[in-house]
Amino acid sequence: MGNNFYRDKNEYAISTYLFENWDLESALHSVAAHGFNSVELWADESHHVDPRSLADEHKVRALLKEYNIRVHSIHTPFRKFRPFDSIEEARAHRINVKKASIDFCGRFEIPIAVIHACDRKEYNASKADIPYLHDALTELADYAHKQGVKLALENIPSGKNKDDEVLCTLINQHALFGDIKNLCFCLDIGHVTITSNDMQKEIETVEPERLITFHIHNNDGKSDSHRLPDDGIIDWPKWHDMIRNRGFKDQFVFEICEYGNPFAKMDAISALFKE
Repeated sequence: MGNNFYRDKNEYAISTYLFENWDLESALHSVAAHGFNSVELWADESHHVDPRSLADEHKVRALLKEYNIRVHSIHTPFRKFRPFDSIEEARAHRINVKKASIDFCGRFEIPIAVIHACDRKEYNASKADIPYLHDALTELADYAHKQGVKLALENIPSGKNKDDEVLCTLINQHALFGDIKNLCFCLDIGHVTITSNDMQKEIETVEPERLITFHIHNNDGKSDSHRLPDDGIIDWPKWHDMIRNRGFKDQFVFEICEYGNPFAKMDAISALFKE
């Protein structure tokens, strides 16, 4: 391996998604012990910073200080929403939960909040939902902007009903929602192989100043398995250099799945920088 892309651990943040079945202290301890100083906080799990569970913010601040961890971004909730009697109630609840995550960002001076464009069944919105989704993203992006937070819409894989859903490539999302003034974007490179598989076009379709964060992982092109960046069909070194050459200067986020042992997976992530 070359060392343009695994030269400096400061170039990467670790998503605490890796530790979604563990407590936040275990996650931050492991991240720091492996020489990383930045995280994306996973807000889609009750014992991290999910606003639905009223996280102990004093404890979160103390842990970040103890382990000298900077928060690059927060991933807002998108699963496990309770059922409602009406679509209107469900939508209002989702908006309020995402605003609560944005509020958290504001209080902790976290610059980026990542969001999925999900529908009533926790996956991609249907085509009929596009007007609602445009309004919702406008409301949330403006809400975030007022708190000094950038809302980043992420590309996600297709669901089961591909004929009636919004194809969540960045190309499609930018075409539908790119006119929203304060909306930015997050490119998940692993999700590209499950949708369009056109990484270059996905990178180039969004203005560099609006493509503000990246989720880095790999897969076999069939399953969204969130493997290590060198374990799959994606040529991460190639895309790393292309993204940097476009002027991106911020951190990349390793969004790796634990598969039972996040501590061993952190060992493997750290070992990438020794090869």
